[in-house]
Amino acid sequence: MITEKQKVFLDVLRNLVGTNGYFPTLRGINQKLRLSSLAAVQSLLFRFYETGYLRKAGDYWEIEPRAFTIPLVGYVPAGNPHEIFEHLGEEVELPGWMVDREGEILGFRVQGNSMIDAYIQEGDTVVVKKGPQADPGDMVVAMLEDETITLKRLKQDKGKNWLMPENPEYPPIFDPFKVIGKVVGLLRKYR
Repeated sequence: MITEKQKVFLDVLRNLVGTNGYFPTLRGINQKLRLSSLAAVQSLLFRFYETGYLRKAGDYWEIEPRAFTIPLVGYVPAGNPHEIFEHLGEEVELPGWMVDREGEILGFRVQGNSMIDAYIQEGDTVVVKKGPQADPGDMVVAMLEDETITLKRLKQDKGKNWLMPENPEYPPIFDPFKVIGKVVGLLRKYR
């Protein structure tokens, strides 16, 4: 995710490229945005490069195609399962490189800490490719028999599947369940 200030910067870059037909110089960007120095412009460019909004083509910068938005459809517990998700009415912006063009991609806000050892914290947003396909070892959003959902790692041994938390304080889940989707990305906003 990007900050509002960074979004303004990216929109200015897109407008400059659209108007001129080419990527502006550091001086051109600095004149438009009135940043403190050319080093500040370059720092922002590298930040966008690292997050996938810009790419390098030799010595030149290029803007990645516009970011995609996916629906934030609800909360998924990384802890004890709870009822099926509700639509939050929000959208999450993803860089183009993160989105698989095939299939439906959804966002779930994480509640709880059962996946803390997998570096997933409460408040994070997991990006999920919807569908029942997942391999052992994949992180999944699963629906249990009582129609509650949870975020866990899919495990398999001797043909038996189960859901494994990444926190020793939580037990594995062996009840019947079905995979709703496989986690394909993680977004975190630092507070």
